[in-house]
Amino acid sequence: MRSFMYAFAAFTTMAALSTLATTCLADTQTDRDHLVGSWVQTGGNNAWVIDNCPDGLHITQLEGTSPVADFQCNTEGQACNVKIGGHKATVSMYYNGPALVQLETKGSRIVKRKFSVLPSGKAMKVEVTPMDGATVQTQELEFERGQPATAKK
Repeated sequence: MRSFMYAFAAFTTMAALSTLATTCLADTQTDRDHLVGSWVQTGGNNAWVIDNCPDGLHITQLEGTSPVADFQCNTEGQACNVKIGGHKATVSMYYNGPALVQLETKGSRIVKRKFSVLPSGKAMKVEVTPMDGATVQTQELEFERGQPATAKK
C-alpha cells in the first residue's frame, strides 16, 4: 500500500510539473510571437521590422527612412555575418525566456540589445547596452507598433 501511495504521489507530481512546463513554454512562445511585426520608436525616427523566417528571424533596422541593416539570422546564438551601416559585422541572437537578445559585433565594439514586448502587447522595450569600456550603461528605448517611414524612390 505504501509503494502505491509513493507511486501515486510521484505520478501526480510529474503530471502537475508537465502541465506547468507546457503552459510556461506555450506562454513563452506566444510572447516571442508578439515580437514579430513593425515597431516605430516612440518620440524618435528609428524602427525595427521583425519577421519569422524558416531558419530564425529576418530583421530590418531603420534610422529615419534608411535601412541600416537587413539580415536573416538564427535564434540559437550562432554568429551570422551581416552588414550594418555598410560595415561588416557579426550578429548572434537567442531567446532569454520571452525576450530576444541580440549581440552585434563590429570590430572590437560589441552592443547587446534585449527586445521585449510590454504587457499591453502594443509596445516594445529595447535595452541597448554597449559592452566596450569600463562603464556599462544601458539605454532603454520604447517602440510602438506601426508602419515605419520608408525612403521615396
